[in-house]
Amino acid sequence: MESTPAPPPDPRVLTGRILFFAGALALPLGVGIALGWYAGDRGVRWMPTLLGALCLFWIGSLLLLILGSRLEGSAGQPAGRKRVALAALAIVALAGVRMGVAWLEQPSPLTSLELPAYRRVFSNDAARYQELTRTLDRSLRVLAEQKALSSDPPRVLSADEEAAVADAWEAYVHGAFALDRIRSFYEDYYRFDTGRADRGRHLRSYLLTFAAELALYERTAQLIELVAPNENVRTFLNVARPERGLAEDSLAFVREELAGLTDLSRVLAGEQYLEWLDLTFAAEEEARAEGYYWLWREVQAQLERIGRRNKAALAQLTVAADWAPIRRKLKHLTFPVQKEVAEAMGDTKVRRRGSYLIRPEQLSELRRELEPGDVLLGRKNWYLSNLGLPGFWPHAMLYVGSDQELARLDADPEVQAWLKAEGQPSLVELLRARTPRAWDERSADPELCVIEAVGEGVLQHDLPHASGDYLAALRPRLSTLDKAKAIARAFAYLGRPYDFDFDFATDHALVCSELVWRSYRPQGGAAGLDLPTVRVAGRETVPPQEFVKRYVSERNLDPSQQLFDFVLFVDSIEAEGRAYLSDEAGFRKTAERAKWDISQR
Repeated sequence: MESTPAPPPDPRVLTGRILFFAGALALPLGVGIALGWYAGDRGVRWMPTLLGALCLFWIGSLLLLILGSRLEGSAGQPAGRKRVALAALAIVALAGVRMGVAWLEQPSPLTSLELPAYRRVFSNDAARYQELTRTLDRSLRVLAEQKALSSDPPRVLSADEEAAVADAWEAYVHGAFALDRIRSFYEDYYRFDTGRADRGRHLRSYLLTFAAELALYERTAQLIELVAPNENVRTFLNVARPERGLAEDSLAFVREELAGLTDLSRVLAGEQYLEWLDLTFAAEEEARAEGYYWLWREVQAQLERIGRRNKAALAQLTVAADWAPIRRKLKHLTFPVQKEVAEAMGDTKVRRRGSYLIRPEQLSELRRELEPGDVLLGRKNWYLSNLGLPGFWPHAMLYVGSDQELARLDADPEVQAWLKAEGQPSLVELLRARTPRAWDERSADPELCVIEAVGEGVLQHDLPHASGDYLAALRPRLSTLDKAKAIARAFAYLGRPYDFDFDFATDHALVCSELVWRSYRPQGGAAGLDLPTVRVAGRETVPPQEFVKRYVSERNLDPSQQLFDFVLFVDSIEAEGRAYLSDEAGFRKTAERAKWDISQR
């Protein structure tokens, strides 16, 4: 038997149902609009106050719906079960929203401020923002003026450049992290409702945190571009300087914290949110009307500058910033191995252990020829470390002499004027005041007369310990004052560790020739030994052999153009087991002598 098809619904009945439900919904909707207007007029915030209340109201309504369905029995029907399940899911979702609203209600340092206090704090921080961005810009200008940053090939900073870069870097780091604290304080802007009651504080706080974010990202990108071409500069910036409040790897830390993927994502998301604020609430007009339109323009200008940057370069900057901590950890893992190998080679002597060819009585005669400030070159045969260093001469030292020898420098009028400006009666007293520990060592052992960098660090030694199998002395063609200042710098380096990384870019650790090079570098307008670095195994250095080469290359020049005078040279004959006093001609030949040549005749 065929079923009779249901008649089509009466259009009038369908229309009537729609109108009935529309009318039924319009009544509570009208009540809701009235209540909403009243709440807004009373200054009730949409979020979290009103939204939190509505979540509780809706949860209660859904619970009533579920209870009613069970009481009337429809909850057991398929359609009823589906309705109850959907209501339960909605309750879970609303409970999650209510928990989020409760979290937003928790006060933060920003939202705890009453409106008058907020306006006062915001005004101060906005002015501080401008001051800090100017500080960052000044630091970047100083860095950009240093020619070493763009030198090709990359070179080590000069002494004056080091001073300028260190000052600019200190100002940049402290300024950047002060600005980041402002950014962090106002990043709770979202806790302010976008409704009428809190919209002004929401927009102000957002603009200031976003402006700080953009300033840090843009200027850190400029910083990385400036220092990227020169590894020596990057190394210099990463050295710890506790006296300046700079930790180790500070450049890497700035790069990671201010120019990583998180920062780029905040820049991109922040730009979209700014557009939404303007589209929804006419935020630009409000900023203009409320007197902080300058901050809006600041944000737009920084976004335009970032937008003009090469997108590939920005992506590379971001990836490099996030990769930096991994590279740093790898370096920290491999450096101890490198140090142990270098120490082992420096301590391993394959023949004639415990004895040297230059005899103590020879050194007693030679010392009469030396003066404080002389550059000493030395060699000890049979050490494995000689194989890893270029040239015949593997070691350089500075002769500083005894207290009596140092006292002779006081007779120079320029030295006297310098000591008077330093408030000290003599060079010995100045050194004693600056380096008391070193002077305690000299008091215990009056024979200490050489400062050298060895595996144990920068130390004082007597001449027999420092010499070995070959010894040469060169006298810088400088004034007595320049030599006195170089000696004072050498004393200041005492106690620093040996640089097993062989890096001339920094002075936190030193190798032997770097000690001499840094002590005598021209700086502050004063004369010095202008010894350019050479690239060895990928590093900018001044090997001890370069002192000899420089002397030989200048031998036929006008004396005013020469850096050194020859003082003495002790050569040796390994096969005969003896050392002898040679001459200037013999010393010149060592510029070409093979580093493994131990059979001189």
